[in-house]
Amino acid sequence: MKIEFQAERGRPEEWRRIADLRLRSLEESPQWFAGDYSKEKLKTKEDWQELISKVHWVIYSHKGEDLGVMTVEKSEPIRGTDCWLGGCWVDPRFRGSGITGKMIAELDQICVEEGWNSQGLGVWPENETAIRAYTRYGFTKIGDPQPSRSKPGQLYQKMVRFLPL
Repeated sequence: MKIEFQAERGRPEEWRRIADLRLRSLEESPQWFAGDYSKEKLKTKEDWQELISKVHWVIYSHKGEDLGVMTVEKSEPIRGTDCWLGGCWVDPRFRGSGITGKMIAELDQICVEEGWNSQGLGVWPENETAIRAYTRYGFTKIGDPQPSRSKPGQLYQKMVRFLPL
C-alpha cells in the first residue's frame, strides 16, 4: 500500500523530534545500527542541537505522525564519495509503503543543493532487505565488506550511487 509522506528538514530547535526518532530506531532495530541506545539516550539538548547543526536530518511523517528519519552529510575523504547517507529508519508499520523512494528523492535534492554527485552508504551485509531496497534505487555494492570503524567486530558493505543527471 502506497501512502503520502511528508519530508521535512530537521532544525536544531526540533531536537526533541529528531532525538525521539533516533532513539526509536535504535530501540526497535539495534541490530542494523552502529549507534548505541544506552549511550545516545544520555545526550543532552545541546548535544542534539550541535549534531543537527552539522548534518542534514530529514524527518518523514504521515498525517502528522513522525515515522522515519535519515541523515546526509559531507563524506570524510576516506569514504571516497561526496556524501554519506546514514541512520535510515522507518517505523515497521510503514515499511513497504513507498517511503524509500521519498527518502532517495530527498537525498537527491540535498545533493543538488550541496553540489554533491556521488552518494555512499554502509549497510550490514546481513541486512538483505536494505541491500535490495538500495539496489532498486541504483546503489551498487563496492568491494567486499569492510571492518566498521564505529562498531568494532562488525563488517559493513559500502554501496555507492551517482546523482542522476
